[in-house]
Amino acid sequence: MKLLRIILVTATLAVSALKLASPATAQPSPLRAAIETPEWQPFCSAMGQFAIDMPGTPKINSETYSTQITAHTYRSVLKNKDTYLLQYFDLDFRLSNNNIKITLNNAVDFFVVAANAKLLQVRDISLGSYPGKEFEFQSLSPNQPVGVGQVFLVDTRVYGLVVSTPESENAQKFLDSFRLF
Repeated sequence: MKLLRIILVTATLAVSALKLASPATAQPSPLRAAIETPEWQPFCSAMGQFAIDMPGTPKINSETYSTQITAHTYRSVLKNKDTYLLQYFDLDFRLSNNNIKITLNNAVDFFVVAANAKLLQVRDISLGSYPGKEFEFQSLSPNQPVGVGQVFLVDTRVYGLVVSTPESENAQKFLDSFRLF
């Protein structure tokens, strides 16, 4: 009986040693939980007369300021804090050519201040025949990516697009998708 026990222990140790000495087989690594990224969807506003692609479902808000200007805001904030925003408001007067530049610069300042950021650079752009400005800004909050925005003056309506994300291709996708109808 003692001999049988010694044989079984020896056999067990031999098999264990063989398992330890055998080459390691590749084990599949545990799958990381997929990071949920909302699908990009086209969004149209008949009242705003625009269309744009946004990730997720934008929250829509309208607010009237003391200046009697009502701003209509479409905002999508993702779980990773990426922010996509389109806002428009109507002026109650037409601008002369001299005032167009001032109005666009004021709109850029408005969006930068609202983002609690500092302006990094501004350049002239257009949307078809409509004048605009593109700007980059840096949030005053630490660890925030550089944001980019665009403002356009379409007759008496000012459109502002602002995006803050470390994914520059997503920022460009958002900005490029803006269209009027």
